[in-house]
Amino acid sequence: MKYSVGRSSKLDIKEAVAEATRGLSSPKLLLFFSAVPQFEKANEEIKENFPDSVLLGSTTFAGFCKEGAFKDSLLVLGIEEGIECYADVLEDADRYPLKHVNRVQQCLNHFDDTTNTVCFEISTALISCEELVLSTLNSVLEERGIPLFGGSAGDLGKAEQTMIALNGTVYRNACAFVLIKNLGGKVRFYRENIYKPTVHSFTATKVDERNRIVHEYDNRPAAQVVAEALNTKVEGLSRFLDSYPMGRVIGNDMYITANQMVTENQGMAYHAKVYNNSHMVLLEPDDYKSVIHATIAEVKKDIPRPSLAIMVNCLARSMLFEGDGYLNDFAKEMSAALGNYVGFAGYGEQLGQQHFNQTMVLAVFE
Repeated sequence: MKYSVGRSSKLDIKEAVAEATRGLSSPKLLLFFSAVPQFEKANEEIKENFPDSVLLGSTTFAGFCKEGAFKDSLLVLGIEEGIECYADVLEDADRYPLKHVNRVQQCLNHFDDTTNTVCFEISTALISCEELVLSTLNSVLEERGIPLFGGSAGDLGKAEQTMIALNGTVYRNACAFVLIKNLGGKVRFYRENIYKPTVHSFTATKVDERNRIVHEYDNRPAAQVVAEALNTKVEGLSRFLDSYPMGRVIGNDMYITANQMVTENQGMAYHAKVYNNSHMVLLEPDDYKSVIHATIAEVKKDIPRPSLAIMVNCLARSMLFEGDGYLNDFAKEMSAALGNYVGFAGYGEQLGQQHFNQTMVLAVFE
């Protein structure tokens, strides 16, 4: 695989794009990530410079590469050889992305063979669209055995605005996806969780799925149940919400569901859907540096010399690391396993059929 990763902190957008894309001529696929303020201008400039490439961009809390984590930089990955790819967009993502499902099939029709093909997608965040988008994409992809990974776009962490872009067009209510066939081998996925289960578990017995609210756990007000587990009162629950997310248990797997807030009627609002009768477990922080080092060791054992890796690192994780002064070191340490890679941070992560939070997802190309 022939590719390059570039970045720039220049304030002038033309100069920033020129620096971040230096050496690229006509990439098959160009991914780019930036903070919200410069995103639209960067998108215009990239489209002007690479009109014939597949261009997929997202706003982010931070961009990650082997040099570190960068909050005010433009980060670019350009892949020139070693892949075959086709992309499109699902609009009306918060209401009816299914009416655009034919676009997924049209992309698939371009491939003679979909061996070692994956779908990478980025959705605009803060509009509760992720489960609808995943259902739409997987309704086509699963028939062909094509795995999906991706994330929700990010911002500075104040839940104000996120954007994505595909081939020069900016979207605020959509999911952009690209089907990537790795011509050099397989693609492996990793999902890292830095929280561990407590002894407290519950069953969701009254749920508003569309608005991601659990009104009752075990037939009692949800906030009361969670507050008791944390040995606090409902009024004091807010200070625990960032550090004690919920885990949604499906078989032997557990997916993190981030707390959003306590609702007026003592329900719990979340950043991912909880379904009626879901088995939920209260989580607590684990020793995250030990977890990260174990992930690095696992990836190095599985794929000693990866061609490329794409990381989706949750915005909340990124803010936690930043608060501990670890964010830059985290990005550098990950390169021990991933080599040259790119990553972004947003409001959710997706893998297969599941949307979840406060997690890191890795796609590592052989």
